Amino acid sequence: MSKRALWILIGAFLVSVAVRAPQLNRPLSAHHEYCTAFTLIALTNWYEDGFAYHHGMPSGGFISEGERFLPPSMSRNDRATALYYFSHPPLAYDLPYILFSITRSAPNVAGLQGMNLFFHLVAALGMFFAVKEVVGAGHGRAPLYAAVLYLFLPATLWFHSNVYMSDMFVQVPWIWHLYFAIRILKTDAKRTASSWIGFTFSSFLVLYTSWLGVFAMVAAVVAAGWTWRQHRSTPVLWIVGSCLAATLAAFSITAWRYLQVIDAEALMAHFASRFAVRGSFAMSQGLLPLLGQILLNYRIGFLPIIVLLVFLMMRWWRSDAPKQLPAPARSLFILLTALPVILDHAFLLQYAEHDFAALKAAPLFCGSAAIALERMDRMWSRALLALTCLLGVLYFYHTNPLPGHDGGRYAQEKDLGTFIAANALPNELVFGVGVSTGPQVAWYARRNVLGVASAESARAYLTDRGLAFGVVIASQNGRLTATPIAP
Repeated sequence: MSKRALWILIGAFLVSVAVRAPQLNRPLSAHHEYCTAFTLIALTNWYEDGFAYHHGMPSGGFISEGERFLPPSMSRNDRATALYYFSHPPLAYDLPYILFSITRSAPNVAGLQGMNLFFHLVAALGMFFAVKEVVGAGHGRAPLYAAVLYLFLPATLWFHSNVYMSDMFVQVPWIWHLYFAIRILKTDAKRTASSWIGFTFSSFLVLYTSWLGVFAMVAAVVAAGWTWRQHRSTPVLWIVGSCLAATLAAFSITAWRYLQVIDAEALMAHFASRFAVRGSFAMSQGLLPLLGQILLNYRIGFLPIIVLLVFLMMRWWRSDAPKQLPAPARSLFILLTALPVILDHAFLLQYAEHDFAALKAAPLFCGSAAIALERMDRMWSRALLALTCLLGVLYFYHTNPLPGHDGGRYAQEKDLGTFIAANALPNELVFGVGVSTGPQVAWYARRNVLGVASAESARAYLTDRGLAFGVVIASQNGRLTATPIAP
Protein backbone atom coordinates (compact mmCIF):
# COMPACT_ATOMS: atom_id res chain seq x y z
CA MET A 1 0.00 0.00 0.00
CA SER A 2 1.49 3.30 -1.07
CA LYS A 3 1.77 6.21 1.35
CA ARG A 4 -0.54 8.23 -0.87
CA ALA A 5 -3.26 5.56 -0.77
CA LEU A 6 -2.83 5.21 3.01
CA TRP A 7 -3.23 8.94 3.61
CA ILE A 8 -6.26 9.10 1.32
CA LEU A 9 -7.84 6.22 3.21
CA ILE A 10 -7.09 7.77 6.59
CA GLY A 11 -8.48 11.10 5.37
CA ALA A 12 -11.66 9.41 4.14
CA PHE A 13 -11.98 7.63 7.48
CA LEU A 14 -11.67 10.91 9.37
CA VAL A 15 -14.39 12.40 7.17
CA SER A 16 -16.59 9.39 7.96
CA VAL A 17 -15.99 9.98 11.68
CA ALA A 18 -16.93 13.64 11.29
CA VAL A 19 -20.14 12.57 9.53
CA ARG A 20 -21.04 10.41 12.53
CA ALA A 21 -19.75 12.70 15.29
CA PRO A 22 -23.16 14.25 16.16
CA GLN A 23 -24.57 10.75 16.74
CA LEU A 24 -21.78 9.54 19.02
CA ASN A 25 -22.25 9.33 22.79
CA ARG A 26 -25.83 10.54 22.62
CA PRO A 27 -28.51 8.54 24.47
CA LEU A 28 -28.85 4.99 23.16
CA SER A 29 -32.19 4.49 21.49
CA ALA A 30 -33.54 3.21 18.19
CA HIS A 31 -32.12 1.35 15.16
CA HIS A 32 -30.56 -1.57 17.02
CA GLU A 33 -28.71 0.45 19.64
CA TYR A 34 -30.08 -2.15 22.02
CA CYS A 35 -27.11 -4.22 20.83
CA THR A 36 -24.72 -1.61 22.25
CA ALA A 37 -26.62 -1.47 25.55
CA PHE A 38 -26.72 -5.27 25.69
CA THR A 39 -22.93 -5.43 25.28
CA LEU A 40 -22.34 -2.69 27.86
CA ILE A 41 -24.45 -4.54 30.42
CA ALA A 42 -22.43 -7.73 29.87
CA LEU A 43 -19.16 -5.82 30.19
CA THR A 44 -20.39 -4.08 33.34
CA ASN A 45 -21.07 -7.44 34.97
CA TRP A 46 -17.48 -8.48 34.30
CA TYR A 47 -16.16 -5.11 35.44
CA GLU A 48 -18.09 -5.07 38.73
CA ASP A 49 -18.06 -8.76 39.68
CA GLY A 50 -14.90 -9.93 37.94
CA PHE A 51 -14.39 -11.86 34.71
CA ALA A 52 -13.68 -15.11 36.57
CA TYR A 53 -16.85 -14.88 38.68
CA HIS A 54 -18.93 -15.19 35.49
CA HIS A 55 -16.48 -17.58 33.78
CA GLY A 56 -16.26 -15.11 30.91
CA MET A 57 -19.94 -15.54 30.08
CA PRO A 58 -21.77 -12.60 28.48
CA SER A 59 -25.27 -11.77 29.63
CA GLY A 60 -28.23 -9.65 28.68
CA GLY A 61 -29.05 -8.37 32.15
CA PHE A 62 -27.43 -7.36 35.40
CA ILE A 63 -26.40 -10.65 36.96
CA SER A 64 -26.07 -9.64 40.62
CA GLU A 65 -29.63 -8.33 40.66
CA GLY A 66 -30.94 -11.22 38.59
CA GLU A 67 -29.48 -13.78 40.99
CA ARG A 68 -31.28 -12.13 43.92
CA PHE A 69 -34.66 -12.55 42.30
CA LEU A 70 -34.30 -16.11 41.00
CA PRO A 71 -36.03 -18.82 43.05
CA PRO A 72 -33.54 -20.80 45.17
CA SER A 73 -35.03 -24.04 43.84
CA MET A 74 -34.20 -23.21 40.21
CA SER A 75 -31.84 -25.73 38.61
CA ARG A 76 -28.31 -24.89 37.51
CA ASN A 77 -29.23 -25.09 33.83
CA ASP A 78 -32.37 -22.98 34.16
CA ARG A 79 -30.41 -20.37 36.09
CA ALA A 80 -27.78 -20.32 33.34
CA THR A 81 -30.29 -19.75 30.54
CA ALA A 82 -32.06 -17.10 32.62
CA LEU A 83 -28.85 -15.18 33.34
CA TYR A 84 -26.41 -15.72 30.47
CA TYR A 85 -26.28 -15.30 26.71
CA PHE A 86 -25.11 -18.24 24.61
CA SER A 87 -26.03 -17.16 21.09
CA HIS A 88 -22.52 -16.19 19.90
CA PRO A 89 -18.93 -17.10 20.69
CA PRO A 90 -17.46 -14.50 23.05
CA LEU A 91 -14.61 -12.67 21.27
CA ALA A 92 -16.67 -9.54 20.55
CA TYR A 93 -17.12 -9.17 24.33
CA ASP A 94 -13.57 -10.10 25.31
CA LEU A 95 -11.90 -7.41 23.24
CA PRO A 96 -13.70 -4.34 24.66
CA TYR A 97 -13.37 -5.81 28.16
CA ILE A 98 -9.61 -5.98 27.69
CA LEU A 99 -9.50 -2.41 26.39
CA PHE A 100 -11.63 -1.05 29.24
CA SER A 101 -9.45 -2.98 31.70
CA ILE A 102 -6.25 -1.57 30.19
CA THR A 103 -7.61 1.99 30.44
CA ARG A 104 -9.01 1.25 33.93
CA SER A 105 -12.37 2.73 33.01
CA ALA A 106 -15.87 1.42 33.53
CA PRO A 107 -17.64 0.29 30.36
CA ASN A 108 -19.23 3.30 28.71
CA VAL A 109 -20.96 4.29 25.48
CA ALA A 110 -18.26 6.61 24.13
CA GLY A 111 -15.48 4.09 24.70
CA LEU A 112 -17.33 1.24 23.02
CA GLN A 113 -18.33 3.39 20.04
CA GLY A 114 -14.77 4.69 19.73
CA MET A 115 -13.44 1.15 19.58
CA ASN A 116 -16.08 0.27 17.00
CA LEU A 117 -14.98 3.24 14.86
CA PHE A 118 -11.33 2.22 15.02
CA PHE A 119 -12.16 -1.27 13.80
CA HIS A 120 -14.13 0.25 10.94
CA LEU A 121 -10.80 1.59 9.72
CA VAL A 122 -9.22 -1.84 10.27
CA ALA A 123 -11.99 -3.44 8.19
CA ALA A 124 -11.56 -0.85 5.42
CA LEU A 125 -7.83 -1.62 5.31
CA GLY A 126 -8.73 -5.29 4.98
CA MET A 127 -10.99 -4.45 2.05
CA PHE A 128 -8.11 -2.62 0.38
CA PHE A 129 -5.74 -5.56 0.64
CA ALA A 130 -8.39 -8.17 -0.27
CA VAL A 131 -9.29 -6.35 -3.51
CA LYS A 132 -5.61 -5.72 -4.22
CA GLU A 133 -5.08 -9.47 -4.16
CA VAL A 134 -7.90 -9.84 -6.67
CA VAL A 135 -6.84 -7.22 -9.21
CA GLY A 136 -3.07 -7.47 -8.73
CA ALA A 137 -0.46 -4.94 -7.72
CA GLY A 138 -0.55 -3.14 -11.08
CA HIS A 139 -4.11 -1.88 -10.61
CA GLY A 140 -4.11 0.99 -8.13
CA ARG A 141 -7.65 2.34 -8.11
CA ALA A 142 -9.92 -0.62 -7.30
CA PRO A 143 -8.48 -1.43 -3.84
CA LEU A 144 -8.77 2.18 -2.70
CA TYR A 145 -12.25 2.52 -4.20
CA ALA A 146 -13.39 -0.59 -2.31
CA ALA A 147 -12.00 0.68 0.99
CA VAL A 148 -13.56 4.13 0.59
CA LEU A 149 -16.94 2.67 -0.37
CA TYR A 150 -16.80 0.48 2.74
CA LEU A 151 -16.42 3.64 4.83
CA PHE A 152 -19.45 5.48 3.44
CA LEU A 153 -22.32 3.02 3.04
CA PRO A 154 -25.34 3.72 5.27
CA ALA A 155 -24.99 0.27 6.87
CA THR A 156 -21.28 0.53 7.60
CA LEU A 157 -21.53 4.15 8.80
CA TRP A 158 -24.07 3.06 11.40
CA PHE A 159 -23.08 -0.43 12.44
CA HIS A 160 -19.38 0.38 12.70
CA SER A 161 -20.08 3.26 15.08
CA ASN A 162 -23.27 3.42 17.15
CA VAL A 163 -24.15 -0.26 17.20
CA TYR A 164 -21.79 -2.88 18.58
CA MET A 165 -22.22 -6.61 19.07
CA SER A 166 -20.87 -9.85 17.61
CA ASP A 167 -22.72 -9.36 14.32
CA MET A 168 -20.89 -6.10 13.71
CA PHE A 169 -17.42 -6.95 14.97
CA VAL A 170 -17.31 -10.22 12.97
CA GLN A 171 -16.90 -8.12 9.81
CA VAL A 172 -13.33 -7.27 10.86
CA PRO A 173 -11.83 -10.77 11.12
CA TRP A 174 -13.97 -11.97 8.21
CA ILE A 175 -12.67 -9.32 5.81
CA TRP A 176 -9.08 -10.12 6.79
CA HIS A 177 -9.89 -13.81 6.40
CA LEU A 178 -11.01 -13.00 2.83
CA TYR A 179 -7.64 -11.37 2.17
CA PHE A 180 -5.66 -14.39 3.35
CA ALA A 181 -8.04 -16.85 1.65
CA ILE A 182 -7.57 -15.11 -1.71
CA ARG A 183 -3.80 -15.06 -1.18
CA ILE A 184 -3.62 -18.83 -0.85
CA LEU A 185 -6.40 -19.75 -3.30
CA LYS A 186 -5.76 -17.67 -6.40
CA THR A 187 -4.07 -19.43 -9.29
CA ASP A 188 -0.81 -17.46 -9.17
CA ALA A 189 -0.57 -17.59 -5.38
CA LYS A 190 2.80 -17.47 -3.69
CA ARG A 191 1.93 -19.34 -0.53
CA THR A 192 4.24 -18.36 2.29
CA ALA A 193 4.29 -19.36 5.95
CA SER A 194 2.86 -15.95 6.87
CA SER A 195 -0.06 -16.51 4.47
CA TRP A 196 -0.92 -19.84 6.10
CA ILE A 197 -0.61 -18.41 9.60
CA GLY A 198 -2.77 -15.44 8.64
CA PHE A 199 -5.39 -17.69 7.03
CA THR A 200 -5.60 -20.04 10.01
CA PHE A 201 -5.55 -17.33 12.65
CA SER A 202 -8.14 -15.13 10.88
CA SER A 203 -10.32 -18.23 10.44
CA PHE A 204 -10.08 -18.83 14.18
CA LEU A 205 -10.99 -15.22 14.97
CA VAL A 206 -14.06 -15.13 12.74
CA LEU A 207 -15.24 -18.46 14.18
CA TYR A 208 -14.60 -17.23 17.72
CA THR A 209 -16.76 -14.17 17.06
CA SER A 210 -19.93 -15.34 15.31
CA TRP A 211 -21.57 -18.22 13.46
CA LEU A 212 -20.76 -16.46 10.19
CA GLY A 213 -17.39 -18.14 10.66
CA VAL A 214 -18.94 -21.54 9.95
CA PHE A 215 -20.28 -20.33 6.61
CA ALA A 216 -16.96 -18.65 5.83
CA MET A 217 -15.17 -21.98 6.39
CA VAL A 218 -17.66 -23.74 4.10
CA ALA A 219 -17.02 -21.10 1.44
CA ALA A 220 -13.24 -21.51 1.77
CA VAL A 221 -13.48 -25.29 1.37
CA VAL A 222 -15.85 -24.97 -1.61
CA ALA A 223 -13.52 -22.41 -3.19
CA ALA A 224 -10.57 -24.74 -2.65
CA GLY A 225 -12.41 -27.56 -4.44
CA TRP A 226 -13.42 -25.23 -7.25
CA THR A 227 -9.87 -23.95 -7.83
CA TRP A 228 -8.44 -27.49 -7.52
CA ARG A 229 -10.64 -28.63 -10.43
CA GLN A 230 -9.02 -25.93 -12.55
CA HIS A 231 -5.49 -26.10 -11.18
CA ARG A 232 -4.48 -29.29 -9.41
CA SER A 233 -1.78 -27.40 -7.54
CA THR A 234 -4.33 -25.99 -5.06
CA PRO A 235 -3.46 -27.44 -1.61
CA VAL A 236 -7.00 -28.58 -0.76
CA LEU A 237 -6.02 -30.79 2.15
CA TRP A 238 -3.98 -28.02 3.77
CA ILE A 239 -6.88 -25.60 3.41
CA VAL A 240 -9.41 -28.08 4.80
CA GLY A 241 -7.02 -28.92 7.63
CA SER A 242 -6.54 -25.25 8.51
CA CYS A 243 -10.30 -24.67 8.54
CA LEU A 244 -10.89 -27.71 10.73
CA ALA A 245 -8.11 -26.73 13.13
CA ALA A 246 -9.50 -23.21 13.46
CA THR A 247 -13.04 -24.55 13.95
CA LEU A 248 -11.95 -27.06 16.58
CA ALA A 249 -9.94 -24.47 18.49
CA ALA A 250 -12.63 -21.77 18.42
CA PHE A 251 -15.51 -24.01 19.40
CA SER A 252 -13.50 -25.95 21.99
CA ILE A 253 -12.65 -22.74 23.84
CA THR A 254 -16.22 -21.49 23.49
CA ALA A 255 -17.65 -24.79 24.77
CA TRP A 256 -15.21 -24.84 27.68
CA ARG A 257 -16.35 -21.39 28.75
CA TYR A 258 -20.05 -22.16 28.31
CA LEU A 259 -19.87 -25.46 30.13
CA GLN A 260 -18.62 -23.73 33.26
CA VAL A 261 -22.20 -22.58 33.86
CA ILE A 262 -24.42 -25.07 32.01
CA ASP A 263 -24.51 -28.80 31.22
CA ALA A 264 -23.80 -29.98 27.67
CA GLU A 265 -27.24 -31.51 27.13
CA ALA A 266 -29.00 -28.36 28.34
CA LEU A 267 -26.74 -26.21 26.16
CA MET A 268 -27.63 -28.21 23.06
CA ALA A 269 -31.33 -27.98 23.93
CA HIS A 270 -30.95 -24.23 24.32
CA PHE A 271 -29.24 -23.98 20.92
CA ALA A 272 -32.10 -25.97 19.39
CA SER A 273 -34.65 -23.60 20.90
CA ARG A 274 -32.74 -20.56 19.62
CA PHE A 275 -32.45 -22.06 16.14
CA ALA A 276 -36.21 -22.62 16.14
CA VAL A 277 -36.81 -18.87 16.41
CA ARG A 278 -33.88 -17.79 14.22
CA GLY A 279 -33.68 -20.52 11.61
CA SER A 280 -35.46 -20.99 8.31
CA PHE A 281 -38.01 -23.55 9.47
CA ALA A 282 -41.40 -23.19 11.16
CA MET A 283 -41.54 -19.50 10.31
CA SER A 284 -44.39 -18.03 12.34
CA GLN A 285 -44.67 -14.96 10.11
CA GLY A 286 -44.54 -16.86 6.85
CA LEU A 287 -41.93 -16.61 4.11
CA LEU A 288 -43.09 -13.54 2.18
CA PRO A 289 -43.07 -11.08 5.12
CA LEU A 290 -39.53 -12.19 6.00
CA LEU A 291 -38.32 -11.79 2.43
CA GLY A 292 -39.96 -8.38 2.28
CA GLN A 293 -38.18 -7.33 5.48
CA ILE A 294 -34.83 -8.54 4.15
CA LEU A 295 -35.29 -6.53 0.96
CA LEU A 296 -36.12 -3.51 3.11
CA ASN A 297 -32.96 -4.10 5.14
CA TYR A 298 -30.84 -4.09 2.00
CA ARG A 299 -32.51 -0.91 0.82
CA ILE A 300 -31.85 0.83 4.16
CA GLY A 301 -28.23 -0.29 4.33
CA PHE A 302 -27.10 -0.30 0.70
CA LEU A 303 -29.39 1.69 -1.60
CA PRO A 304 -26.67 4.02 -3.00
CA ILE A 305 -24.28 1.21 -3.91
CA ILE A 306 -27.09 -0.98 -5.24
CA VAL A 307 -28.03 1.86 -7.61
CA LEU A 308 -24.36 2.17 -8.59
CA LEU A 309 -24.06 -1.57 -9.27
CA VAL A 310 -27.24 -1.58 -11.38
CA PHE A 311 -25.91 1.36 -13.40
CA LEU A 312 -22.52 -0.32 -13.92
CA MET A 313 -24.17 -3.58 -14.90
CA MET A 314 -26.44 -1.90 -17.45
CA ARG A 315 -23.50 0.04 -18.84
CA TRP A 316 -21.48 -3.17 -19.21
CA TRP A 317 -24.39 -5.02 -20.81
CA ARG A 318 -25.09 -2.26 -23.36
CA SER A 319 -21.43 -1.80 -24.27
CA ASP A 320 -19.97 -3.29 -27.45
CA ALA A 321 -17.18 -5.01 -25.55
CA PRO A 322 -17.24 -8.81 -25.78
CA LYS A 323 -19.03 -10.40 -22.85
CA GLN A 324 -16.69 -12.69 -20.93
CA LEU A 325 -16.80 -14.56 -17.66
CA PRO A 326 -15.02 -12.80 -14.78
CA ALA A 327 -11.33 -13.53 -14.37
CA PRO A 328 -10.62 -16.45 -11.98
CA ALA A 329 -9.50 -14.20 -9.13
CA ARG A 330 -12.67 -12.11 -9.43
CA SER A 331 -14.85 -15.22 -9.53
CA LEU A 332 -13.01 -16.40 -6.42
CA PHE A 333 -13.75 -13.10 -4.67
CA ILE A 334 -17.44 -13.35 -5.54
CA LEU A 335 -17.59 -16.91 -4.27
CA LEU A 336 -15.85 -16.13 -0.98
CA THR A 337 -17.95 -13.03 -0.29
CA ALA A 338 -21.34 -14.16 -1.58
CA LEU A 339 -21.60 -17.80 -0.45
CA PRO A 340 -21.35 -17.09 3.32
CA VAL A 341 -24.10 -14.46 3.01
CA ILE A 342 -26.33 -16.82 1.03
CA LEU A 343 -25.79 -19.62 3.54
CA ASP A 344 -26.35 -17.28 6.47
CA HIS A 345 -29.70 -16.12 5.09
CA ALA A 346 -30.69 -19.61 3.95
CA PHE A 347 -30.15 -21.23 7.36
CA LEU A 348 -30.97 -18.25 9.62
CA LEU A 349 -33.72 -16.56 7.66
CA GLN A 350 -35.68 -15.41 10.70
CA TYR A 351 -32.50 -13.85 12.11
CA ALA A 352 -31.89 -12.07 8.80
CA GLU A 353 -34.92 -9.86 9.46
CA HIS A 354 -32.56 -7.75 11.61
CA ASP A 355 -31.00 -5.25 9.25
CA PHE A 356 -27.53 -5.73 10.73
CA ALA A 357 -27.59 -9.20 9.16
CA ALA A 358 -27.38 -7.48 5.76
CA LEU A 359 -24.06 -5.90 6.81
CA LYS A 360 -22.38 -9.15 5.75
CA ALA A 361 -23.03 -8.27 2.10
CA ALA A 362 -20.89 -5.11 2.28
CA PRO A 363 -17.62 -6.77 1.12
CA LEU A 364 -19.34 -8.26 -1.94
CA PHE A 365 -20.95 -4.94 -2.90
CA CYS A 366 -17.87 -2.81 -2.28
CA GLY A 367 -15.42 -5.13 -4.03
CA SER A 368 -17.65 -5.70 -7.05
CA ALA A 369 -18.42 -2.01 -7.49
CA ALA A 370 -14.77 -1.01 -7.09
CA ILE A 371 -13.55 -3.50 -9.68
CA ALA A 372 -16.22 -2.34 -12.14
CA LEU A 373 -15.44 1.33 -11.52
CA GLU A 374 -11.78 0.74 -12.30
CA ARG A 375 -12.71 -0.12 -15.90
CA MET A 376 -14.11 3.36 -16.41
CA ASP A 377 -12.35 6.58 -17.26
CA ARG A 378 -10.56 7.89 -14.16
CA MET A 379 -12.56 11.12 -13.99
CA TRP A 380 -15.93 9.40 -14.32
CA SER A 381 -15.03 6.64 -11.88
CA ARG A 382 -14.01 9.19 -9.26
CA ALA A 383 -17.18 11.19 -9.84
CA LEU A 384 -19.37 8.10 -9.39
CA LEU A 385 -17.40 7.10 -6.30
CA ALA A 386 -17.85 10.53 -4.75
CA LEU A 387 -21.55 10.63 -5.65
CA THR A 388 -22.16 7.18 -4.14
CA CYS A 389 -20.38 8.18 -0.92
CA LEU A 390 -22.33 11.43 -0.72
CA LEU A 391 -25.63 9.62 -1.24
CA GLY A 392 -24.55 7.10 1.40
CA VAL A 393 -24.07 9.90 3.91
CA LEU A 394 -27.39 11.55 3.04
CA TYR A 395 -29.27 8.26 3.29
CA PHE A 396 -27.51 7.58 6.59
CA TYR A 397 -28.91 10.88 7.91
CA HIS A 398 -32.32 10.02 6.48
CA THR A 399 -32.44 6.78 8.46
CA ASN A 400 -30.71 8.21 11.54
CA PRO A 401 -31.73 11.87 11.88
CA LEU A 402 -29.34 14.26 13.57
CA PRO A 403 -30.03 14.98 17.25
CA GLY A 404 -32.60 17.76 17.45
CA HIS A 405 -34.32 16.46 14.33
CA ASP A 406 -35.30 13.06 15.75
CA GLY A 407 -38.69 13.98 17.20
CA GLY A 408 -37.45 13.19 20.70
CA ARG A 409 -36.90 9.50 20.02
CA TYR A 410 -33.25 9.55 21.11
CA ALA A 411 -34.09 10.55 24.69
CA GLN A 412 -37.01 8.19 25.37
CA GLU A 413 -35.11 5.19 26.70
CA LYS A 414 -32.70 7.28 28.75
CA ASP A 415 -35.56 9.28 30.31
CA LEU A 416 -37.39 6.08 31.18
CA GLY A 417 -34.25 4.42 32.54
CA THR A 418 -33.31 7.34 34.76
CA PHE A 419 -36.90 7.48 36.05
CA ILE A 420 -36.69 3.82 37.02
CA ALA A 421 -33.32 4.34 38.69
CA ALA A 422 -34.81 7.12 40.80
CA ASN A 423 -38.06 5.34 41.71
CA ALA A 424 -37.23 1.64 42.18
CA LEU A 425 -35.80 0.41 45.48
CA PRO A 426 -33.00 -2.20 45.48
CA ASN A 427 -35.32 -4.87 46.97
CA GLU A 428 -38.04 -4.33 44.36
CA LEU A 429 -38.31 -6.30 41.14
CA VAL A 430 -39.03 -3.82 38.35
CA PHE A 431 -41.93 -4.47 35.96
CA GLY A 432 -42.79 -2.46 32.88
CA VAL A 433 -46.40 -2.20 31.70
CA GLY A 434 -46.89 -0.56 28.32
CA VAL A 435 -43.37 0.91 28.29
CA SER A 436 -40.12 -0.13 26.68
CA THR A 437 -38.16 -2.75 28.61
CA GLY A 438 -35.22 -3.10 26.21
CA PRO A 439 -31.53 -3.17 27.11
CA GLN A 440 -31.25 0.60 26.55
CA VAL A 441 -33.73 1.19 29.38
CA ALA A 442 -31.97 -1.35 31.60
CA TRP A 443 -28.61 0.29 30.90
CA TYR A 444 -29.74 3.72 32.05
CA ALA A 445 -31.77 2.30 34.94
CA ARG A 446 -28.89 0.04 35.99
CA ARG A 447 -31.68 -2.41 36.72
CA ASN A 448 -33.30 -5.37 35.00
CA VAL A 449 -36.80 -4.50 33.74
CA LEU A 450 -39.35 -7.24 33.12
CA GLY A 451 -42.16 -6.53 30.67
CA VAL A 452 -45.64 -7.75 31.71
CA ALA A 453 -49.15 -7.17 30.44
CA SER A 454 -50.61 -5.70 33.63
CA ALA A 455 -50.08 -5.05 37.33
CA GLU A 456 -52.03 -8.23 38.04
CA SER A 457 -49.56 -10.21 35.95
CA ALA A 458 -46.72 -8.64 37.92
CA ARG A 459 -48.31 -9.68 41.23
CA ALA A 460 -48.80 -13.22 39.93
CA TYR A 461 -45.12 -13.30 38.94
CA LEU A 462 -44.11 -12.29 42.48
CA THR A 463 -46.39 -14.94 43.99
CA ASP A 464 -45.09 -17.74 41.75
CA ARG A 465 -41.50 -17.00 42.75
CA GLY A 466 -42.08 -16.24 46.40
CA LEU A 467 -40.93 -12.62 46.10
CA ALA A 468 -42.17 -9.90 48.41
CA PHE A 469 -41.71 -6.59 46.64
CA GLY A 470 -42.07 -5.17 43.17
CA VAL A 471 -42.68 -1.88 41.41
CA VAL A 472 -44.72 -1.35 38.26
CA ILE A 473 -43.53 1.32 35.85
CA ALA A 474 -46.24 2.55 33.51
CA SER A 475 -47.15 5.55 31.40
CA GLN A 476 -50.43 7.35 31.94
CA ASN A 477 -51.33 10.25 29.67
CA GLY A 478 -47.68 10.64 28.73
CA ARG A 479 -46.56 10.73 32.38
CA LEU A 480 -44.46 7.98 33.93
CA THR A 481 -45.67 6.40 37.18
CA ALA A 482 -44.06 4.04 39.68
CA THR A 483 -46.45 1.92 41.76
CA PRO A 484 -45.07 -0.41 44.47
CA ILE A 485 -46.83 -3.79 44.58
CA ALA A 486 -46.80 -6.92 46.72
CA PRO A 487 -48.20 -10.43 46.11
